[in-house]
Amino acid sequence: MPIVRVDKKSLIKKFVDFPDSLYSADNNYVPYIKSDLTKTLTKLVLKEKTYVALLSTEGERVQGRILLTVSHSKSFNTDNCCYFSMFECVHDQSVCDELLREAVNVAKSLGATYFSGPYFPHDPDNRRGVLVEGFERAPLIFTSYNKKYYDSLLKNFGLKKHTDALEYKFEMNNVPKYEKVKKASQFAKNKFKFHIDAVNWRHIDKDIADVHTVMTVATSDVIYQDAPDIAMLQSIVKSWKKYLDKDYLLIARADDTEQPLGVVIALPDFFEVFKKMKGETNLKGLVTFAKQRKKISSVRAIMQYVIPKYQSLGVTMALYCQLYEAMSAKGINYVEAGTIMEKNPQSNNAITGVGGELARVYRIYYKEIE
Repeated sequence: MPIVRVDKKSLIKKFVDFPDSLYSADNNYVPYIKSDLTKTLTKLVLKEKTYVALLSTEGERVQGRILLTVSHSKSFNTDNCCYFSMFECVHDQSVCDELLREAVNVAKSLGATYFSGPYFPHDPDNRRGVLVEGFERAPLIFTSYNKKYYDSLLKNFGLKKHTDALEYKFEMNNVPKYEKVKKASQFAKNKFKFHIDAVNWRHIDKDIADVHTVMTVATSDVIYQDAPDIAMLQSIVKSWKKYLDKDYLLIARADDTEQPLGVVIALPDFFEVFKKMKGETNLKGLVTFAKQRKKISSVRAIMQYVIPKYQSLGVTMALYCQLYEAMSAKGINYVEAGTIMEKNPQSNNAITGVGGELARVYRIYYKEIE
């Protein structure tokens, strides 16, 4: 079964379209917005050539796909780690093995000493890992979703677990600890002299700089990538702006100095909308987007960081308390928070401490290249 290197637009299309058939009978699958993904892959694979895309084919039919790049790895302490992403494969170990063998060969030819993933391109905090627990509900915005057999395919090939990333859930009508948390949050704000602001679009550059400061100071060894630079954060805000709600973008600051202490960032679950759009941005898809965006009933908290000095002083609790109040006011009934690395007890304990229950587990794999 030949492995084809994607080197033209017609193969980009096959790469993008493959999940349509693979998940045709899966009601939980949420398709990518095809125009956005095609644009991104065309840039990364064909123009900049910073990524390599591979397809496993049988005649005209695609049987598997994978995307690769080589970059710095904090967790493996190397500049030569090959990250893979967008892995999809039929339920056939021989197809998987052949595709991954070629992927590892490409990685080796590029000087890589480790092979790890999946991580979504340019976005290590989202769509990371293979879903191994939590298939009962459709995924929320910018989280991974895949076939249940992927974990077996990857392990049988020889990939090992590197770490798990955890996603927690809250049913908004059943948060028994809320009143207690609300009182404790107010006590913490009074005692440790901090307040919480929603971002202000009129001085968004200042707010982005504060978010960057918190992420840089709070990043630790249990977080497997360095904080993005300000330019990348600005780019993310620009590209995501139509998905953002300022009341879900919260920054904790010291009362006296306005020093940023912590951040929580959450997004309305536009996957509810994308699912109805079926990945299309034609007229019908755009009309669906306009109508359905007002009916979103779920939110995903995608990021939380608190500087070390304040990590045990109630800042995270206060941030989530204000986020809860904002979501309640907008009629949200379901929330997921994560993904959080399993070896990050501060963040995991903060979520469970305010009533979060484990909803999903995503697995990140690795292989040392010999």
